[in-house]
Amino acid sequence: MRAKEFTINVPINIKINGDGDPEIDMPGIDDEPEADDAPDVMMFPQQQELELKKKELGKNSIAVAQLLDEPDEDEIA
Repeated sequence: MRAKEFTINVPINIKINGDGDPEIDMPGIDDEPEADDAPDVMMFPQQQELELKKKELGKNSIAVAQLLDEPDEDEIA
């Protein structure tokens, strides 16, 4: 696809106050995402083994947290 074949529309509101500092507002985008909104990390079994070995050495990551997290009751069924 070439760049001239598509259009990107981004809603944005800019207010310029008298003090010179613009206020930028992008509707639909939160300033601080919640910790529970972390995406699920998909990885191969070999990568899972590597991530668990890294955890043993003291490294923390989203992938390790996901691997060691207990599933909710609604996820089991």
